[in-house]
Amino acid sequence: MNFPKVCLRTIPHKPGQRVLVVSDVHGHAGELRRILEKASFSDDDLLVIVGDILEKGPDSLGTLRYVMRLCENGNAIPLIGNVDAWQITVIDGLNEENAGGFLEYLEGLRRWKGTSFYDELAAECGYTLRTADDILRAKPDIQAHFAREFDFLAGFATVAVGGKYVFVHGGLREANPADNLQCDLYALTKYDAFMTSTPHTFENYVIVGHWPVNLYSETVQQLNPVIDYEKHIIAIDGGCGIKKEGQLNLLILPDLACDISEISVVTKDSLPRIRAGEAQTPIAGDSIHINWLTWKVELLERGDEFSRIRHLHSGWELWVPNSYLSDDNTRCSDYTDAELSVQKGDELSLICETSRGCIAKKDGVVGWYRGTYEKL
Repeated sequence: MNFPKVCLRTIPHKPGQRVLVVSDVHGHAGELRRILEKASFSDDDLLVIVGDILEKGPDSLGTLRYVMRLCENGNAIPLIGNVDAWQITVIDGLNEENAGGFLEYLEGLRRWKGTSFYDELAAECGYTLRTADDILRAKPDIQAHFAREFDFLAGFATVAVGGKYVFVHGGLREANPADNLQCDLYALTKYDAFMTSTPHTFENYVIVGHWPVNLYSETVQQLNPVIDYEKHIIAIDGGCGIKKEGQLNLLILPDLACDISEISVVTKDSLPRIRAGEAQTPIAGDSIHINWLTWKVELLERGDEFSRIRHLHSGWELWVPNSYLSDDNTRCSDYTDAELSVQKGDELSLICETSRGCIAKKDGVVGWYRGTYEKL
């Protein structure tokens, strides 16, 4: 089996050619198709997929093959993500010693998402994976049957440069893109909190995925791309497949020479839609955003639908829906007590319904809506 290597690709610069950029599709082929349709993607455009097309979604194999077809048209450039690279490495390295641990990984994904990439591969080869032995029996047939798909994944570039922009899944360790060729693959694809962690200010804007953008704020829960105008970084991972409120973000660059002010954004999620029946003006005051970096809480009072907690990171005390708490009440999943600004007739994405209103998303921002609504 071939393995991905750190490499840099230069994107041919065509004046006036739109460049569409998406990241972290995570097995959501349908969402990728729909967002490209929403952006009127055509053979005249160029698509850059900034890593992690696999896992944590309903159809990783279908997503992979869809990307392969896009690349056959000659106007799509996929980059390797840490999840993509890990899949190749871990599948090739399966043996008697680690197959049991891999089965636990698969079982966890099944409980969370209903399937896994390896389950999908095994199913096409006629295998049902119930034991570690099943995993090992399926491996030779999987590697032989999907040799073309694995070679395609292994051939992804790590960094792409073109015009005023640089593309990489996690982030650059060195300010000069070419100097990153000496880095480890995972150093570039799994660069957590790149926007706040990097010491560099880059000459050209670096467009990255990997780190869900909602993790960059402890007060506002939002999934839209985040821009650091000083360091020249654009983070676009909207949490598709990772967050229940997640979305795909698609940047549209008029061409690779465009100014950052000319970039537009298209978003898509799979949440049900509602129409607001009345306006809502948020109550003035601070809000909090609990995310997986600060999710530890102390239970103060347990109720039938809501519980009062103390957020250990901030010290805030607040009521949260019980559905947001872990079974042992020590962790709270992504949650905000902010209220949305809503006009009558606005369409919102519905996240959670409660007796005190609903948690929804408007234009990528999550918060409470207390008014009446109809489901679309």
